[in-house]
Amino acid sequence: YFKDENYIMRAILNSSHLILGANVNPNIIYVSYHSIKDLATPAKDKIELYKCFKQLNLDATLHLIQDEKDIDGKMIKSLEHGMRMTDKALFRKELPLMLEKLKD
Repeated sequence: YFKDENYIMRAILNSSHLILGANVNPNIIYVSYHSIKDLATPAKDKIELYKCFKQLNLDATLHLIQDEKDIDGKMIKSLEHGMRMTDKALFRKELPLMLEKLKD
């Protein structure tokens, strides 16, 4: 059982929590990759979250993986939940971009 406060912290589209986070640290960089074909977690929820990030003027990039043409076999290996993407591949691609944004 989670107390209401615990649930609210985990409710991804909780607007008051998103606003609080944006006010505490507006310099967080958000990057996600999400498959449109993900049956475990609907893409529409991730899309709504990133709309909220944008409305809060946060640096947020959502890469929607549409179909087989987006599978490169190196980073993105399937259209299923998680896309069989490793943390190592994700960091190799995104970390240099984030560090460049944060260097100043």
